[in-house]
Amino acid sequence: MQSKLNEKGFQIIENVYSKNEIDEILQILEHKQIENKFGVREFLTDNPEIADKIFTKHLIDIIKSISSDCNKSIKSIYFDKPPSANWIVNWHQDLTINLVEKRDAPNFKNWRTKQERVIVQPNIELLESIFTIRIHLDDCTRENGALRVIENSHHKGIIEIKEWIKNKDGIEKICEVKKGGVLIIKPLILHASRRTENRKNRRVIHIEFTDKELPNGLQWKEKIDIIALQNY
Repeated sequence: MQSKLNEKGFQIIENVYSKNEIDEILQILEHKQIENKFGVREFLTDNPEIADKIFTKHLIDIIKSISSDCNKSIKSIYFDKPPSANWIVNWHQDLTINLVEKRDAPNFKNWRTKQERVIVQPNIELLESIFTIRIHLDDCTRENGALRVIENSHHKGIIEIKEWIKNKDGIEKICEVKKGGVLIIKPLILHASRRTENRKNRRVIHIEFTDKELPNGLQWKEKIDIIALQNY
């Protein structure tokens, strides 16, 4: 799995969660009145009961097949595209991480603070180590805003988006995923999404992982020990 992900920059795995497992997650979202919100940051740290449902043995096995040394998640976001909040996401790379505080570190740049999060673009080695797992709580088709990616674009480092748009070189893939499946991407892959066209929800839990540690005493804002949450 690691070689396939590193080669193309994305991978789809269906049937990671059963219908009952997804229904349990949706029930918690409904109980906490989250299910129709279009974006919730620090999602798992603020909702640990959902983290308990997310980190199943199946998901842990997938994480370990990508990186046997990975023992933590570092960021989580809940996304939706309900009819009331339907938007376009333009082509971009995910270039930032969230930390507790600012400290000088080599090649960490573009520091800013937003809603008690210290945001920074880390060095390229750390960015290249990160992988994202997107858990789909609904069927995700091209009609309801499935993620679009440019295959292999993660190999090009940090891309000047305006220059790339002029040529749009690369093969675009539309990542349709069924309910209970996951999409795994490298954050440096160019990705985007269109508005939904079928007025159906596209609920996704986005979780980022790395096997790297931070330099100079820096601390992750959303670190979760995934090994402690294994549901064996």
